[in-house]
Amino acid sequence: DVRRDRSMLSVTLLVLFAAAHATRLAPPFTDYCKDPAHASWTVCDTSASLDARSADIVSRMSVADKIQALGTSTPELKSIGLPAYNWWSEATHGISHVQYTPEEPWASNTALPILTSCSFNRSLWSATGNQIGREARAFMNSGNAFSTYWAPVINIVRDPRWGRNIETAGEDPFQSGQYAVNFVQGFEHAKETVYPLQASACCKHFVANELEAWNGTDRHHFDAMVTQQDLADSYLPSFQACVEEGKVSGIMCSYNAVNGVPSCANDWLLGTLLRDSWQFDGYVTSDCDAVADVFNDHHYYPTPSQTVAGVLHAGTDVDCVSFIPQHGAAALADGNITVADLDVALKRLFRVRLRLGHFDPAGPLQTIGPDQVCSTEARELARDGARQSVVLIKNPAGGVPQDPTHLLNAVVIGPNINITDTVKYYGGQPCDNKYYNLIDAISQYVPKTTFIKGVPDVASNDTSGVPAAAAAAAA
Repeated sequence: DVRRDRSMLSVTLLVLFAAAHATRLAPPFTDYCKDPAHASWTVCDTSASLDARSADIVSRMSVADKIQALGTSTPELKSIGLPAYNWWSEATHGISHVQYTPEEPWASNTALPILTSCSFNRSLWSATGNQIGREARAFMNSGNAFSTYWAPVINIVRDPRWGRNIETAGEDPFQSGQYAVNFVQGFEHAKETVYPLQASACCKHFVANELEAWNGTDRHHFDAMVTQQDLADSYLPSFQACVEEGKVSGIMCSYNAVNGVPSCANDWLLGTLLRDSWQFDGYVTSDCDAVADVFNDHHYYPTPSQTVAGVLHAGTDVDCVSFIPQHGAAALADGNITVADLDVALKRLFRVRLRLGHFDPAGPLQTIGPDQVCSTEARELARDGARQSVVLIKNPAGGVPQDPTHLLNAVVIGPNINITDTVKYYGGQPCDNKYYNLIDAISQYVPKTTFIKGVPDVASNDTSGVPAAAAAAAA
């Protein structure tokens, strides 16, 4: 899939960057203002306002650096002596898109959001977010990660066939919003201090992004035709809660268009609604290649430079992957944008980095180390999330719970016996490099546990294995 290859470019660059800098993926961010060349700059003055500090560093950048800084994989900005930075990491149920080392060989994997959502437990959502954010900060402090993570997914489930359901909090707009509020607050705020942010969360995908590929269209071309009432009742509440109550520092605009306007070029969504009405204080990233989609797939603007102007004026601040860095200079030369347009986006980006403490002296958050990753507490939290997610729909004649001491053997039936690929999805390298499945869970109590698939996979029409599965169940 050519498009998937394109969208994975940033990951490839991240891996290459790590290989070239095997000891550290990211520099110690607090070192920047120790350098005498920068120490006297306003950006390093912690008594100045965030707006003044971000304006100062942006004012010192060359125009070429300003354009390149609007891409996900921002290269070294030589005009201000700032090392490379990558805005893209993931944290849906554990951190990923990070560098693993002998010091930090893995990270905790919590239960998937569709599961923890079933607990209806705000405290669990907050604790889960906090542990993931804590491990993100530990990896940052070791130089094995950056600071901005694109989670949680708070689109609502409208169809069980949608491929992203496991990432979400379910079908209810209010519950999805409350999941977002608690996950984000836990993720972004450490136990040690309210400021700076522990790590930056990003609520995605804004908005009406509930289709991957169906009936001859896909998410890159899809135009979601949604009434204002349905937007207000169904699609927007979770994002509004994430912004107004969760105070999230990042939002991702989606691939699709909404009522004819691509999300990343939609000034009503990103300007009037998000920033003016909800008072969003953070940065907007595109989904990967979503800016390119505005031109290549939605054909919303006639030229690349007009596309750059359209998304910047709408309120997109950073482009995953590189359409703006590739065409920004032409947009400037054509008069479609000005340097002031670049500055608006850059000030928002640096404001988030300032809130993360990148230009502050070391503080309490620098004490969060590798011992916080895959700790006893983290492992128990992950198990508890799985426990609390279980929903008992029917229990005829009190069939459960069973006393394992009375069971001689057990059989696990179904195609998802070993769901390693699913568990890997947007999660980290698991603690002890072990993915636990249903067989592992049951064999703890019933050592003689066997399994049979019944059908090859959930999409298969092959039922030839069903009789054997039924016989195993009856045995």
